Amino acid sequence: MDHPRSWMRYVAAGDLDDGPLDFDGFEVDGFDGKKLGKVDGFIIDISSGRPYYVVVDAGGWFRSKFLLLPVGHARLDDQRKVLLSDLSRDRVEHFPGFDKAEFDRLSDEEITRLAARIATTCCDDATEYTGREWTQQSHYRQPEWWETGYYRPERMLTGDRRS
Repeated sequence: MDHPRSWMRYVAAGDLDDGPLDFDGFEVDGFDGKKLGKVDGFIIDISSGRPYYVVVDAGGWFRSKFLLLPVGHARLDDQRKVLLSDLSRDRVEHFPGFDKAEFDRLSDEEITRLAARIATTCCDDATEYTGREWTQQSHYRQPEWWETGYYRPERMLTGDRRS
């Protein structure tokens, strides 16, 4: 089956063009100072290069647990070279897990349900998301730290370097 949202893909952080930042393995911390994990990749609109989620490897001894952090909840700390979330680790621990291998098989309905679960888990006032297209919600606002040159759609469309 074709991906129902063919415009949206997981892109490994190592597949992004190097710019002033190399996101591969970048630490992600919560506002409480606790480590959430490391950047593994991004869920990106492949035609525009706009990110929607940071894919965070939350770690584990024998296997990784991945979660999706909406990009509107991450800001860059230039000095420490980390992404800082405005969410605590306690809150993020309740996020649904994310399976990179299954992402391309999710239906529109499943992606919308996943976005709704993340919104209600991370935001106290989830009512603002009722009836709005999930991509238009505040937690998907374009981050200031993202440069369009990090992801070049034409390269990915011709060389599909996804993990």
